[in-house]
Amino acid sequence: MTTLHSHPGTYRNVALSGVLFTFLFVSATTSAVSLPPRFYQKTLVGTNFVPILGLNIDGNVNPLDPSYLVNEDANVDANIAMAGYSRNFSLFGRTSQLAYLQPMGDMSVRSTSGAENPIDGSANGFGDPFFEFTINLLGPEPQLTLPDALRYNPGFSMDLLVDLSVPLGEYNKGEAINMGTNRFWGRIGLPMIYQIGDVWAPGHRTSLEILPAVILYGDNDDYGPGGNFTQSTDPGYSVAAHLTHDLNDDIWVSLDYTYIQLGDSEVGPVKTDGADFSSLGATIGTQITRNMMLTLGYQTTLDDDAPRDVQMSTFSFSLIFFWGSLTDGLHRIGSDGE
Repeated sequence: MTTLHSHPGTYRNVALSGVLFTFLFVSATTSAVSLPPRFYQKTLVGTNFVPILGLNIDGNVNPLDPSYLVNEDANVDANIAMAGYSRNFSLFGRTSQLAYLQPMGDMSVRSTSGAENPIDGSANGFGDPFFEFTINLLGPEPQLTLPDALRYNPGFSMDLLVDLSVPLGEYNKGEAINMGTNRFWGRIGLPMIYQIGDVWAPGHRTSLEILPAVILYGDNDDYGPGGNFTQSTDPGYSVAAHLTHDLNDDIWVSLDYTYIQLGDSEVGPVKTDGADFSSLGATIGTQITRNMMLTLGYQTTLDDDAPRDVQMSTFSFSLIFFWGSLTDGLHRIGSDGE
């Protein structure tokens, strides 16, 4: 059983024990290149979250297109802002969560060599909205009361995850790059958490998190010059892992790794074998006020020297605002204990 320290930090942090996160961008709009550490750990039922994120991405692929078609003669630069909403609730007696995220921003693509037909394009506006639903399959019961939250230990926990990206973003057929993808895509996965050590309290939490997922794609019927081609992609899969550790009551860090096997793709008569690639990065998170979290992260692809390799580097930050009657109750307990 977790031993709780009787100081305000315990009460201030226990409600958010699993919800310090870079939220869904790094898992959604980049198709799981960097899955968010500690996102699938649980918190009090009824807690609401509003994330605000900023990302700078540099590479040779459109980071909003999960098929990752490589532009080996081009550099893509993206500045993305994201906002959304997430809420924890109980469904069929299990902890569940529904989240929404809306990307927006600008991207540009430029040729890196003096090609006869250089690539030159830009896009700005809104990307495709993204929805995620999770429900716990194995693990602790939902945290319905303050004592439930104080007793929470993840132990071994496994969820069912279902993602869906809806093609409502801005898309202009024939353009070199677009904010929207003009097709549905999503994931089905099994987020798993393994608690390392017997103590689960602020300043003592360590966890190994693994998320295998299948990536599914619809077709884009207006792809390529003039929108005369159909883009189709076979299912792919990804595996992400995070080793997280508390440095103290308020600051935690994570080592993040992801492997992705892309599905074979077909654009008109041209077929391309699905590539595989991996990325490595780190995340640091802290609580800066009683209702606001801050995370900073960096991730980059590995073994990406060949022209056809996926290349991408991502800097990210997030501010996450949260509230709820039970979390406010925890704050009051913490204030009374000072």
